[in-house]
Order: sequence, then structure tokens, then C-alpha cells
Amino acid sequence: MRYILHQWAGLCSLRAGLGQVRLYEPATQDELWETLRSLERPPLILARGSNLVGADNAQAMPVLRLPKSAEFALVEQLGPCVFKLGAALSLLETAKLLAAKGCGGLAALAGIPGSLGGALAMNAGANGEEIAARVREMRGWDLRSNQPWNWRREQGGWGYRRSPIGKDILILETILELQPAHPEEEKAAIDAELRRRRLINPKGASAGSVFRNPDAQNPAGRLLELAGCKGLARGMFRVSQKHANWIINTERKPGSATDCRLLVNEMKARVLEKFAVELQCEWKWAAEL
Repeated sequence: MRYILHQWAGLCSLRAGLGQVRLYEPATQDELWETLRSLERPPLILARGSNLVGADNAQAMPVLRLPKSAEFALVEQLGPCVFKLGAALSLLETAKLLAAKGCGGLAALAGIPGSLGGALAMNAGANGEEIAARVREMRGWDLRSNQPWNWRREQGGWGYRRSPIGKDILILETILELQPAHPEEEKAAIDAELRRRRLINPKGASAGSVFRNPDAQNPAGRLLELAGCKGLARGMFRVSQKHANWIINTERKPGSATDCRLLVNEMKARVLEKFAVELQCEWKWAAEL
């Protein structure tokens, strides 16, 4: 099966990872099954790489990403504000498409980068909202057992930045249930959220917030700032002076995943030493998947 050789840095928004991957992007489900049968090991599942740190591996590992093809980016209305949606759609375009059809509930999440499948896998959330609240069903494929995987709302399994989707589950589509909304009002809410994000997010390539908030009273950014993490740097990566829970690659050039890991470890160690709080990283690390 055909693949493209890529450097990890080109596949994740932080541009971290000097190793190479064999990237497979099957356009149809038939091509997907053919790809999976041809591989010597289950591939790593990649969405849009917006909360992922690549690896510095010497050997090119197989990576699978669903393209925005007709099968993987479908939009099918099943009922009033109920839609079957392909996992390759971006979260933003999903919010805009459904807003145009008079359905709302995703505006608060519209500023989160990445694909719908990736948003489901991490239970993307912002402004007190989580995508889990909108999910009725999910359909995918278990790459380990080579069996279909299905989930229904009554099965639960969601939590803060946690979903019922295991790391070997490739999400193909989901059914979301939204609420009626005026198209122009919903579009205005989406635009307002995008403006808010542009104002508060530090400029430069990033993978979003580094650590989860331990609790509402002690957000990770505050603890990191008080621990003196702003401005810490290693290689291409630096903790933002604007937000201590944000690492940026200001030059947007490929950087070592090892450098990034060492910087994250230093941030975590400073908070642990000063506050006896062990922060949990929000990112995924290709070397651990």
C-alpha cells in the first residue's frame, strides 16, 4: 500500500519530532482495510496533530490519518439537529456547517484546533463545555483485534479530557445531537470564540495547553507562573511569557521531541517542588503510543 515518508515535525502543530514516519491516508474504507492488512503492526492513529508531540525515532513507524474524503468527511442529517459526521472533519468546520443548518451547541468549542475524531478521543472542552455532551453514538475500528468498535451514549466512559475511546480505536464517524439555534446568532457566537482565542493564545506554533488544571482554584498556568516557568527554554521550544501553561516554537522550525520532553519535565518538577502538586500533561507523545 502506498505511503508518504514524513518527518514527525511536519505532522504536529508544535513541529516537534525529528524522526520519520510512513504516513498512510486511505481515501475509502476499502483502501483502509487493504492498508491495515498490509501492515506488519497496527499503525499509530493520527488526527491533525494539534495536541501531539512527535518522536525522534530512527526507524520510520507506520502512521494512519483519515483524509477529508467523501467517506471520512460525510455530513448526513438523521433528524432535527441530529447528524452523522465523518471523523476527518475539523471541529471548526463541523460547528460552522451545523450552524448554517440551524443547529447549535458547538460554538464554545469552535476555537479548538484539530479533527472531530481527535476532539472525541480527548473529550475536547472549553468554556465549561465538553464535546461528550453532544455525542449520541460513535463507530470505529479496533486496530488490535481487527474488529468493529461501537459506542452508545448509555455506555458512558467520559471524563475530564478522557473518553471511552482506547488508543487502538480508529474513529470513523459519530452521531452528534445538537439543539435548534438561529444560524446568524450561532455564527456570531463561533466568530466571537475565534476572536477570543486569537487574543488570549500566545503567538507561535504550539500544541495548546501543556498541563491539565488540577482544580478550578489552582489552574496550571498560575502554578507554573509562580514556580518561575515563564521563559524557560530548550532547543526550539520556550515557555510563553504570556501564558506559563503554553510552550511555543516561535521560529516554527523542526525541533527535537527530546528537548520538548525535557522542558515539560522541568516545568512539572518546579511545580511539584514548590507546591507538592503533580501536574498531568494534556498532550499525547508519539513515543508512548
